[in-house]
Formats: sequence, structure tokens, C-alpha cells
Amino acid sequence: MSKFKIVNLLDKIFISVSIFLIIYAWLNFYIRDLWTTFILSLIFSSAIIFVLFYFLNKKQEKVKLNKKNTERMNKSFLAFRLSPRKEKLNLLYQIFSKESEVKLNDGILSYMKDNKKHIVLIATHIDRINENELINLIDGIINLDFDVIDVICQDVNQNINSNIFIDKSILFLTKEKLYTDYFSKYSIFPNDSNINVNITKLKFKDILNNFFMPEKAKSYFFCGLILIFSSIILPYHIYYILFGSALLIFSIVCKLLPKIKKNK
Repeated sequence: MSKFKIVNLLDKIFISVSIFLIIYAWLNFYIRDLWTTFILSLIFSSAIIFVLFYFLNKKQEKVKLNKKNTERMNKSFLAFRLSPRKEKLNLLYQIFSKESEVKLNDGILSYMKDNKKHIVLIATHIDRINENELINLIDGIINLDFDVIDVICQDVNQNINSNIFIDKSILFLTKEKLYTDYFSKYSIFPNDSNINVNITKLKFKDILNNFFMPEKAKSYFFCGLILIFSSIILPYHIYYILFGSALLIFSIVCKLLPKIKKNK
């Protein structure tokens, strides 16, 4: 579903009208009384449309919830990333204190968990850590006493070798893990009040682009085709020809629009 309400409304109208006309065409084939056919078509199509959009809305609500959580996660991590180092350490101190005994000495945060000493490294300045960057980060604490290194970062290169040490291990606290296992779990978040979220303004061009997305070409085509064939057996066929022709034109526009943009 599109993020624009007007596009969603138009999609629902097309789908609802198409479902009604399909049912009406078949019922009218067996029932010649127009009024009876109309009432039965309205009942059956309303039931189908209700069930269809009920499940679509449930799916859309789930997508919106996931999107909202993702936006909150990105905003929280950005606020953490932009915070001064002292504020980062203080926030992490509060969080890790919920699980273990934490020490903060000379700007180095450490804690004990499962009889292992963890040292926390903040690498939020790196978008995606690779092996060379990891080695450079560890180089500054190589002589310290620890068992596990917690590396707080945005993302990690998939090919990275985390088994650099034989007797020590590396734990990556990526953006997702940091938010889920710590920020959200303990309801302790960085101050994101100064983080501005840009709101996209509704533009007519964006509406047209969403309305004529290439993925919708097949839907327009098949709906239009059904209406064109329905006009053969239905009375007042001129209306169905108009609707069917409009949908077929929309399907053509959906296919041609990307080619037109590409040649500009």
C-alpha cells in the first residue's frame, strides 16, 4: 500500500468496482432481473471486499508498526552517535548497571558478566566496521586485562574475522542489537529531542508516480480486461467499456512512464 491516502483510496475504489462488476456480470448471466442482480452483487461483493481489506489492513498495520520501530531505532542511534563521549559512557553505564557491576575508569567502561570481564569500545563513527578498522580499535587496549570486547557500532562487514584472539572474544553491539537488547529493554534512551525528523510534503508528482507504479500495470490490465469482456454480456455496456478502457490505458502508462523518464 502507498503512503499517500488518496492513492490508497483510488486503489480501493478500482478494486471494489472491479469485484462488484465481476460478480454482477456472472449473476446477471443467470438472473435476468436487474434489481435482484444488483442487490445480490452488492451483498456478495461487500462481503468479499470486507474480508479482502480486513487482511490487507492487518498486514499494513504490522508494516506500519515495524516502520515506526525502525524510525525510533534510527533516531535513537543517531542521537547516541551525535552525543559527546562522556554522555555516551554515562548512558552505557546506566544500561549495563542493570545487568552487572560496572566500572568507569579513565574513560574505559568495563563490567563482569558470566565470570568474564567485558571492555566496551564505542565505534559509532564508523558506518560499517571492517577487519582493518577493528584491529586499529583493539590496538589501543591490547595490553589491558579483559576477556570480551563489546564493540558498539552501526554495522559490521560480513566478511570480518572476529576470532583475532585465541583467548579473547569480540561481541558486536550493532544498531539493532543495541536498541533491542539495551535501549528498548530497559527503557533507557539517549536524548533525541534535538534530532529533527524531516517530513516529506505531499506533491502531485509523487501522487502520480505512486499511482502509475510499474508494479500496478498487471492489476490495471487484468481489471480492465475483465471489464471489457463483461461489457459484452452486461446491459449498459458503454459504462464498462469506459472503465475497462481507462484501466487498460493506466496499465500502458505504467509501462511507458519508466521508459519516458529514462530517455529524459
